[in-house]
Amino acid sequence: MKKLVIFLAGAVALLASAAAIAETTAVEITNAGISPQNVTVEAGGQVTWTNADQGPHGIKVDNTTCNLSLQPTQSSSCTFDAAGKFTYHDPTSTNPIFGGTITVGAATQRAVTLAANRNIAIFGDSVTLSGTTSGKAANETVTVTARPAGEPVTQTSVTTTTDGAWSLRVQPRVRTEYQVQYANAQSGKLVVNVRPRITLQKVGVNKFLVVVLTNKSLAGKTAQLTRFVGGTGWAPVGDVALTSITRTDSIAVRTVTAAVPSGTKLRVVMSDDQTGADYVDAHSNFVVK
Repeated sequence: MKKLVIFLAGAVALLASAAAIAETTAVEITNAGISPQNVTVEAGGQVTWTNADQGPHGIKVDNTTCNLSLQPTQSSSCTFDAAGKFTYHDPTSTNPIFGGTITVGAATQRAVTLAANRNIAIFGDSVTLSGTTSGKAANETVTVTARPAGEPVTQTSVTTTTDGAWSLRVQPRVRTEYQVQYANAQSGKLVVNVRPRITLQKVGVNKFLVVVLTNKSLAGKTAQLTRFVGGTGWAPVGDVALTSITRTDSIAVRTVTAAVPSGTKLRVVMSDDQTGADYVDAHSNFVVK
């Protein structure tokens, strides 16, 4: 299908910030004439003519570059970018039933919002993204773009519900930037940071297993075993050098020995200089010796 962009002399240019839905209006040509003859679109919209007759037809829109030749069953479109009213006709016929008008209205300003129920997630947790469209209508489509650090960009289409509301549950595995598109309007960018998932488990009298889950290996990085001191808070016990396991790169582990008094609360922490640029600082659950 051919698409012609129409530039109308003397027309007032639309503001660059105006975002119009690229609507398409269908018009059919038969041996009984054109239906509908008169159509209305927003600036940026298309009109598509389809020749449903047995012979050739054409469409010429006055004061534009829209000039189409249509063989039987063929369809072709013109895009109208500026407001105004324009007449058109079929050059193959002098009958007025093979002509009409196109009224192009000013583009409607569009907007879409984006929010998250949390801006920091622990690896493996879900985050709910949500927002509303300025159209305030159900069954419209927004597209959520996810840009995870160091990974391919993905897009997900979401259908709006009552009052233009939309929501999407995502599971970011690294620092991820989200943005929503509604027609030609875009939301602001929203970043969800991710903490490594750190677990601490007691596996012996003085032995503890540290497991760190991420989307990429943190083997070779250093965590810190800490203990809780009443009136002071968490105090360091010692560094924990993480190692990899053979079956996956997303798990880093270490078994540590801590000869601390019975009843001591222990937990593991990692600073962001050890988690790397794609993650933020994190800490484990606490265990009691």
